[in-house]
This record gives sequence, C-alpha cells and structure tokens, in this order.
Amino acid sequence: MRSRLLAVALAGAVTLLSACGTEADEPITDAQTRWVDAFCGGLLPGIEAGVELRKLDPANVTEVKAAYLRLITSNATAFAGAEKKLKELGAPESELEDVHERLVRFVSESSKSYGDAQGPVQALEPDAQFLEAAEKALADKNVVSSPEDLRATFQELQKRPKYSDALGRSKPCSEIRSKGQGIGQPQ
Repeated sequence: MRSRLLAVALAGAVTLLSACGTEADEPITDAQTRWVDAFCGGLLPGIEAGVELRKLDPANVTEVKAAYLRLITSNATAFAGAEKKLKELGAPESELEDVHERLVRFVSESSKSYGDAQGPVQALEPDAQFLEAAEKALADKNVVSSPEDLRATFQELQKRPKYSDALGRSKPCSEIRSKGQGIGQPQ
C-alpha cells in the first residue's frame, strides 16, 4: 500500500542515484548543493527506518509496531524539515522552478500524510493484523496527489550534469544509495 508505494518510488530514486554521472555543465553553487542535500536529507530518515522495519521478524508484532511508528514519525519529521529547508532555499535555478514546486508539494503532502497517520497507527493493537491495518491507516490518511513527483524530480536532476554530480557527492544522497539498495526488492 502507501509505504510499499513509497518503497517502490524510493527504489527508483536509489536506482537513479546509482546512475549519476560526473560531468558538470557549470559549477554548482553552494545554495544549489544545499538544495540537493535538503532534497535527499528529507528522504533519508524514512529509508533508514524502513530498512530497520524490514529486518524485523514479522511475528514479533510489538517490535514491528514500534518500528512502524518510528518509520511514520521519521518520515513526518524529515519531510516537514525538507519542506522548510527547500522553501527557505527556493528553486536552485529558474529552469528548475517547476521541479522545485513539485518537490515542495510532495514533501509537504507526505509530511501531512505521515503525521495524520500517527494517531490511528498508535491506536492499533499489536496483533497478527497490525501490518495490514497500519498500511490501511496510512493509505487512508494519504494526501499525496502526485507520488510520481519524487521519481520525476530525480529524473530531471539526473539530466543536468551538475546536479547529477551533486547527487553523487551529497552525503545524504550517498547514504540513500548505501542504505536503500534492497528497498522494493523481495527478501
């Protein structure tokens, strides 16, 4: 459902990050580098929490519930932080205004979706139906109008050599690549 959809989108992002080139068309500015870091930094905590969740034994529902709540909280907080940073920084250049706006809308809607799901997921009993019920609660609170915006943003940035290079050098983006290798793939 929602987190599975996010996992698929993030898997695509990891794939695109892995394909980054190194050619630069013109030097990237410090503000543009901070924009790339804010972009990837908004995704990283949720990826880390998702990796932790996937490692757990599904039979240990109490542990799974705690990890799922950390995933929701991490995503809500990280997306809200990314939204704030991206708004402060503004579009990295005029040609990327549309990309910037799509990304800000995506992180804003994602933050709201995860934030709104916290209470309903917390109220669920840690039983055999927990994961299914948690996924449903998250899907019911989902207000992300264009989940494909995340993948589109990575694709647009990869087309531009200096941003492709910045994605390759960014610490949060590098951590996404290293931690997200198995996201979206069957265990």
